[in-house]
Amino acid sequence: TLAEILVALALMALLAAVLLPTVAGQIMKGGSARVVQDLEGVRSGAEQFLTDIRRYPGRYTDLSTAITTARTDILGNAYNAGMVSKWKGPYITKDTINASIETGFSGRITNAFARFTHTNAVQYLTVVVTGIPGSDFDKIDEQVDGPSVSPAGRTTGLMRWNSTGGVDSLKFFALPIQ
Repeated sequence: TLAEILVALALMALLAAVLLPTVAGQIMKGGSARVVQDLEGVRSGAEQFLTDIRRYPGRYTDLSTAITTARTDILGNAYNAGMVSKWKGPYITKDTINASIETGFSGRITNAFARFTHTNAVQYLTVVVTGIPGSDFDKIDEQVDGPSVSPAGRTTGLMRWNSTGGVDSLKFFALPIQ
C-alpha cells in the first residue's frame, strides 16, 4: 500500500541521514591516513638508508633507486664508491614521478629533502609536502602530533605548516641529523 511505501522511504531517508556523515568522515580520514603512512614510510626508509650507508639521504630517489657517486647526501657530500656498493634498497616502494610523489589530499612529497632546525635547536632531515591546505594539515597533524588548538598546532611538534607566496606546504621533521 501507499502507507507502507512511505514508511519504507522514511526509514531509508533516516538511515541515509545517519550513515552519510559517517561514510564521508571515513573518506576524509583516508586522505590524512595516506599522508601519515607515506611520511612514516619515508622516515623508516631514511633510517634503513642511514644504517646501511652511514649518511642521511639527500633526496627521496636515494631511497627508491640505487645511489651513484654523482648524488649527494643531505649535507651536500657526494656518496663514494664504497657507499654506493652498500646500498641495499629500495627502502621505499613508491618512485618519483616528475620530481615529486603524490600522496593524500592531492599533496606532493618533494624529491629533495630539506634541513630545518627544530625548536630544540636540533637539525632534522625534513620531508616537504606541497599542496596541503591548512584545514587538511590540521587533520594530518592531529594524527602525528596529537590534538592541538589550531593555528598554534601548526608551529609546534614534528609537523609544521605554512603558506608563503600562495603555496601551502607541510614540513615533517623525520630524523634528527647527528
